[in-house]
Amino acid sequence: MFKGTAQKIISLAVAVLMFSSIAAVSPTKVMAEAGNTYYVDNVSGDDNHGGTDQSAAWKTLAKVNATTFAPGDKILFKAGGSWQGQLWPKGSGADGSPIVIDMYGTGNKPLITGVTSELSTVFLKNQEYWEINNLEVTNPSSEPFTRDWKGARGERRGVYILNEERGILNHIYIKNLNVHDVDGVYTTRSGGIIFDSVGSIVPSAFHDILIDGNTLTDVDAYGIYISSNCIIRYGMGDLWEWVPKPYGPWTPSTGVKISNNTIVRAATGGIAWNVTDGAVVERNTVQEATYLATNASIWWAYADNNVVQFNESFASRNGSEDGTGFDVDAGNLGSLVQYNYSHDNAGGFMLYVNDTYNTINTIVRYNISQNDKGRIFRYSGSIDTVMNYNNTIYVGAASGNPVMSDYFTKSSGSPKNIKNYNNIYYSVGDRGWTLTGQTFDNNAYFGGKTLVSSDAHKIMANPKLLNPGSGGVGMNTVDGYQLQSDSPLIGAGVPISDNGGRDYFGNTLYNGDPDIGAFEYQGDVPPATNKPPIVFTPAPITPLPKPPGPAVGNLTPLATASASIATLSGSSIKWLNDGLYDKAWSSVDKGVTFPNYITLDFGARTVTVNNMKVVTRFGTGQGVTSLDIEAYDGTSWVPVQTGVQWVWQSNDQTNETKSVDFTATTASKFRLKINGANLKWGNFAINELELYNLKP
Repeated sequence: MFKGTAQKIISLAVAVLMFSSIAAVSPTKVMAEAGNTYYVDNVSGDDNHGGTDQSAAWKTLAKVNATTFAPGDKILFKAGGSWQGQLWPKGSGADGSPIVIDMYGTGNKPLITGVTSELSTVFLKNQEYWEINNLEVTNPSSEPFTRDWKGARGERRGVYILNEERGILNHIYIKNLNVHDVDGVYTTRSGGIIFDSVGSIVPSAFHDILIDGNTLTDVDAYGIYISSNCIIRYGMGDLWEWVPKPYGPWTPSTGVKISNNTIVRAATGGIAWNVTDGAVVERNTVQEATYLATNASIWWAYADNNVVQFNESFASRNGSEDGTGFDVDAGNLGSLVQYNYSHDNAGGFMLYVNDTYNTINTIVRYNISQNDKGRIFRYSGSIDTVMNYNNTIYVGAASGNPVMSDYFTKSSGSPKNIKNYNNIYYSVGDRGWTLTGQTFDNNAYFGGKTLVSSDAHKIMANPKLLNPGSGGVGMNTVDGYQLQSDSPLIGAGVPISDNGGRDYFGNTLYNGDPDIGAFEYQGDVPPATNKPPIVFTPAPITPLPKPPGPAVGNLTPLATASASIATLSGSSIKWLNDGLYDKAWSSVDKGVTFPNYITLDFGARTVTVNNMKVVTRFGTGQGVTSLDIEAYDGTSWVPVQTGVQWVWQSNDQTNETKSVDFTATTASKFRLKINGANLKWGNFAINELELYNLKP
């Protein structure tokens, strides 16, 4: 019998590691002098040249990749040139003196085409102060797209910026690239331009990221994505399976700006980011995202103080689950969504998500939604404290009779404290609202089933928009949502404090009393009547209780676990060292004999440990009672501790821990030789196996 489950929350595992050195065969490394300009010409160049003059240019990517560049250096590829392979120049710039990649001459942008053997076409790893400009980048694969992230295509990228255990890396700018035909798989670590922080040992992130003016077409899975595994705070738990474990402590990237990019046909999402503080995402266009799998076109998770503005998101393809133009996803603390244009998206306009984490304090204002489908607003889980105001929503025949809002109750609960003011809901056909957690006041309702009868100051007259439904492609095509001079919505709204000072069209707020909708009429109006303003009151952020789990320093999530005995159906060997106490690995429950072995393989790295802990529930029924600990010395298994005997006390869901100290041992493989166990139900089980290097 396999016992015990509880809420799945991961604990931080930070370790001091001793890594093995692995020599790699590569071209002879060359150190560049600081402040030089290097030219690369695939036709007339020669790698034996000095490279610092156009007439003596280098030729190949191999030459560039073998050079360690210095602050202030420039690497210029010839316009119209074409190279195949991976571009990975070495070195870092300095504050005020970045290393720059760009083009020279006239003609098409230099083309860098990835090859099957390299997942990333343009690559930087643990480097900083770089600017990459004016390249054409592609990374095709002949394999089909798959939702299996381990599929044959692999996690392919056009541009991949990796920070792996290097702390804070500064100043990476990606500008004016043409990235297309990047054929990856369903994962947030695959797509056009990907930033990735891995900080299981050293908390890692970026500072000063600019992704600006790029065009990305037919990229799988994401157009632009900022990823991190440093998410541990407020009880946050499991992320996606492809994000490296163990997770590191909350370490957000800062100074992040994603602007002026155009993304067309990103397979699962156009722009997304997580683990950031103060990200600004503005003036981007996302078209036909989610055409192979459903996510939102622009979404963010596990991030603080987000500003999402002046973006156009339209024509997402798949809306059965997400498919919205915008998505305030799990774990976001403070989001401002303003001055955006969402239209013709398969899943709707706005999605708000809270699974088991805080998603709190969101403002959505002065946006226009036209002919979004499925549902206009979706609330999923215990969304807390949202203010939607002065948005204009048009539900035309092309919307296909959506719901105005719906919600899902998740383990986190149901939505609450959602307030709606001064919005226009104009419909030629919809299925009405689910109002759980919402209140409405001073909104305008016209047509369909949009009316919320509890709205104390509702307006139901024709709003007299100039030309509703006439918006096209482009932020400047929506003048039809301005108010005519005799509109009943002029001066009919309630003032909102700290309202941003402008409407969607750039008009100053307010002209007299506030208007309803995303437009503030600028003609003659009566003087303001000094209505008391609505004040947005942020909800307090209460950390979720931290569940029991491994202590800081547990090394086993860095290893691959295996067992000499078969695993019970429904169990998983990875649960033995996943950093979680709620799921147990279990042996089969018939024919158990001893000894049995559980092996932890750290691969190329070595670790130094002097303590092992075994955590078990129902220990009197299925706990290990007798074991030896062994380490692999490169040729054979050597005893580290022998004759360990344990007696378990608990026969319930209590996490009971047994610990054994031993002489500090360094190895890449450790194993338990299990000589006996309680077999009340025929099996033995371990909820978590932990290894530590404890200081004396």
